Amino acid sequence: MNTKRLYSLAGVLLLSCAGTIFAVVQNDTIKNKFLTDSVKTGNELYVKSCGHCHKLKDPAKYTMVQWPGKVTKMQKRAKITDEEKALILSYLATEAKK
Repeated sequence: MNTKRLYSLAGVLLLSCAGTIFAVVQNDTIKNKFLTDSVKTGNELYVKSCGHCHKLKDPAKYTMVQWPGKVTKMQKRAKITDEEKALILSYLATEAKK
């Protein structure tokens, strides 16, 4: 009799955890898609905004520590918003020199 209750309780616990695991996996999928979309948009903005006036720098030429200063310096000239700057930096972060 106690064994049946123990198995029932274990079954309920497993089912309740399954929903949590699904939610975590779903959130990670959404987060990864958002990050992928941000990097893609950042790449497009980099090409359009920065390549409009000069030859594009290879993102691997600088480290991620160096890129923010360079992008900030050009932000006003390129007429990019803070949001666009953040997207460009998200792209450069994936390609920057390690």
